[in-house]
Amino acid sequence: MSKFSFNEETCIGCGVCVRICPKGLIRMDTDGPKMDEASAKRCNNCGQCVAFCPAKSAMQEFSRGVELEDALAYSSERGPTILKFLKSRRSERIYQPDPVPHETLMRILETANFAPSGGNNRTIRWVVLENPAKTAELREMIAEWFDTVCRTHPVYSKRYAIDSILERFRGGKDVILRGAPHVAYVIGPEKAVWGPVDTGIALAYFNLACEALDVGCCFAGYATKAAEWDKVADFIGVKPGEKVWCAICFGKKAMHAVRIPNRGKVPLTLL
Repeated sequence: MSKFSFNEETCIGCGVCVRICPKGLIRMDTDGPKMDEASAKRCNNCGQCVAFCPAKSAMQEFSRGVELEDALAYSSERGPTILKFLKSRRSERIYQPDPVPHETLMRILETANFAPSGGNNRTIRWVVLENPAKTAELREMIAEWFDTVCRTHPVYSKRYAIDSILERFRGGKDVILRGAPHVAYVIGPEKAVWGPVDTGIALAYFNLACEALDVGCCFAGYATKAAEWDKVADFIGVKPGEKVWCAICFGKKAMHAVRIPNRGKVPLTLL
């Protein structure tokens, strides 16, 4: 069965869907655009046909029963505001203790789910510690990881100032997860070719969605590396053949930036 169809009453026969399909799976027939069953097997539901159809006629089986939003149209007036928004985002390392509402969390994740991926394969999945008590458990596990695994690890024993980290942590300063009430993990097949790239893009979307909803976040290197340990991997539910690509801690902002620091000149070579 074809994954593509169109509304015969609204289709204007412009051929945009034919031209925009990345794999060239749609052809224009005498009675409109078509995707045959052989082509449908190669369709990865990228949605380009639906997104660019000017008559809103193109349809995906994948989107059946879902009410689609209109895309945000380009506006020269809005452009500078969007650029300023991007430059204003900061990594947050101080959070309010109360959790992010579930509805807000889902809006963030639903936005991150729109992040592009290599071949639109979408192999990554999320594991989110929504309950702050679970985050507290993870925090203690990471401290244990520092005090055991890291001490004899050929790389981490040299990379991390283990005693300093643990001294500050046990003294009441959370340098492990920065006091964040939540942690999100991006997990996927360990042999995924574009796993690291897909993860980086997905977390960028996550970052910006957080910013749009006044939630702060910060990449969590310790939480990422600690997930190599079986105890942490089992705790967050890593499956055989999977890899933890990255973790990010997040929570309600306790502070708000008021200026945009200088980044200096762009390191650039034009060819």
